[in-house]
Amino acid sequence: MMFTYYLRKTLRDKAYIFWSLAFPILLMTCFSVTFMGPAKGEVDFKPVKSTMIRIDSGESAFAEEFEGVLKNLADADEVRKSSMGYDHAVIELIETASQEEAEKKILDKELEVLFLVNGKEETISVKVGDGANMTTLMVARSITESYRRNYTIMKDAAMTAPDKIEAVMESITNSVSVMKPKSTYLGDNENSANVYLWYFYSTIVMGMFFNVTAGINTVFDIQGNLSGYGMRTSVSPKKKSKILLSAFLARYVLSCAITFFALTVMNRFFDVPLGNRFPHIILFVLLGNLFAMSLGCVIGLFTKGDENQRDNKATALVMISVFLSGEMIVQLPGLLEKYCPIVNRINPATIMNFAFFRLVNYPTLSGFWMNMIKISLATVVFMAVSIMKLRREKYAAL
Repeated sequence: MMFTYYLRKTLRDKAYIFWSLAFPILLMTCFSVTFMGPAKGEVDFKPVKSTMIRIDSGESAFAEEFEGVLKNLADADEVRKSSMGYDHAVIELIETASQEEAEKKILDKELEVLFLVNGKEETISVKVGDGANMTTLMVARSITESYRRNYTIMKDAAMTAPDKIEAVMESITNSVSVMKPKSTYLGDNENSANVYLWYFYSTIVMGMFFNVTAGINTVFDIQGNLSGYGMRTSVSPKKKSKILLSAFLARYVLSCAITFFALTVMNRFFDVPLGNRFPHIILFVLLGNLFAMSLGCVIGLFTKGDENQRDNKATALVMISVFLSGEMIVQLPGLLEKYCPIVNRINPATIMNFAFFRLVNYPTLSGFWMNMIKISLATVVFMAVSIMKLRREKYAAL
């Protein structure tokens, strides 16, 4: 009876349903529209109309090698022989006499990308039209970043292993990664995981973390000095432990059901792979929601304000946590790992994101289990603190 009461009460909470269910699905819809091709591995495209202009004079190995790369990318036969996986040329080279002419062609939409190469300073500037689509931007960025990286390798080889310089130069002119999502490993279903899937996986984690409000609402209902219902609960002849358990379980079951529904939508509707480790995914969902609710209980017990104020504080905390985990900027965890790794170690959203991503995409489960142990330990601590705090509650005026 109490279980169904709390279940109905939670279902009537529009804010909870929005943040835990509707918002993640809306966000995944936006990601699907933005990353529809790359996220699914569908990165086929028409050759990008490009040209190269040198803005320096004199001989330059940097500029000459880059020109060789562009010519190879414009040659369909060379691309087919490479490991890029395309059956057509990546770019279409268009002859232009000057930078001014190239910029005019971009404005007239006769040209999509202009590479400005300074051989002396070993820099490459890229210009595209205002209406450039994502494919154009990704091709231009992939070419320049891959070339810079490979050219640096070539220079290092020239200083450290001169006998291998010829092989390295051949590798540069014949192998440039274009629009290939960063792979983790080749899964059993023959699909390579790519970096764009991180946005979808982290959205699932974000939806789970919004369940902190369910934990806040649970303890708020029990505390007599904070709510009318809590006051009635305090004087009720029913055991407080039974009431608390019913309130917690009702919200926990609903939270898990929402997460499983979101996972189904992500997999079936947005075609995002979940791998074949379904027992582990179930465990991940159960532990993740338990952690979120236990964290919510702690926030509800140790923060001040009414129910809405505590929910708002928890929502702000969740947004900061998921932002730092790479929900909006996928490179952010990598930058934090380089400059401030402690953030990744203690940020729960990052820990959960890595656990989920590794579970779906990695060949071994060691990293997944390590992250799950961290979440489990934190859950035990939060639950223990919450129970001790509630047992010691004294009500000043009922």
